[in-house]
Amino acid sequence: MNTRKLLVLTLVLAVLAGGLWHLRASREGADMLTSESLRSFVPPGLVATVDAVDLTRPDNSTVRLEKRDGRWVLPALGGAPANASSIERMLTALVELRGEHRSSDPAVLGDYELLDEQAMSLILWEGGKERVRLLFGKGDFRHVFVREAGSPDVSVVPGAIVGQLGAYGPTLSPQFWIDGTLLSVSGSDVRELRLHAPGIDAVLSRQPSAGSDSANATAAPEWDFRQTAGKGLAQRQMEEILGVLERVPVTEAVYPANPGEAFPSHRLEVVTASGATVLEGAPDGDGFLVRVAGSPHLYRMGPAVFGRLFPAPDGTPE
Repeated sequence: MNTRKLLVLTLVLAVLAGGLWHLRASREGADMLTSESLRSFVPPGLVATVDAVDLTRPDNSTVRLEKRDGRWVLPALGGAPANASSIERMLTALVELRGEHRSSDPAVLGDYELLDEQAMSLILWEGGKERVRLLFGKGDFRHVFVREAGSPDVSVVPGAIVGQLGAYGPTLSPQFWIDGTLLSVSGSDVRELRLHAPGIDAVLSRQPSAGSDSANATAAPEWDFRQTAGKGLAQRQMEEILGVLERVPVTEAVYPANPGEAFPSHRLEVVTASGATVLEGAPDGDGFLVRVAGSPHLYRMGPAVFGRLFPAPDGTPE
């Protein structure tokens, strides 16, 4: 092959490669958000003032979040506390949401799954007044189509917003929004633990270290352990409760809260300078139920956490 033919062939290949690149870029560009014509959907001020959120799927599964006396709760779960941090992140994500216009033709709303009967709806309330109603239609983790109720204008937005709305799977569940922390107490604040369980009574008390007096506030604490009923419980098991108390996790709110006559079979009194908090628990089928004494809210807890919070004798000598 002479030099002239080689140059012609190289030029042809370069033109083909350029054409292929342009074709790919134009196809990918159709699915990419650009800075042109981006629009917002939620006024920034609503993050601080919205006091209720309604989410509804086409299958009529719903979630309502309400702010009562400054705290977010879940009415469907008897007013159980909601995760305020998750709600604030969701509201912030909605305020920051930007979309690129795709269509204004009412005839194609069904193609985007944005007909009223097809879409998931989100309503933001403020003082009993509807401030925003958005419909979310066809999409995936990359992007999803959205429009304002009453408008035919369709926009495409990043698909991550669906996860932030708790819209995993075909149905919605208020359990996604529960506050998963039943109790949080720093171990350094605990003065005494009192455990009451079937066949077991034990106390772990914080004591000043030997040779110290009350004026020495920096003295390292020591623990006094007493088992007043039963045997075989190790002091380290009681001390391990302190770590669990830093964050006591629960997995599900139970409503209606009817734990049965056998509840509670386990009690843990946590004494701090500000008073005593009592955790109550009991086995329930293949799981465990727990609550803070005096609270109307009942929860399920995993067996590993329950076993550390209400330890059984392990027979291991100190």
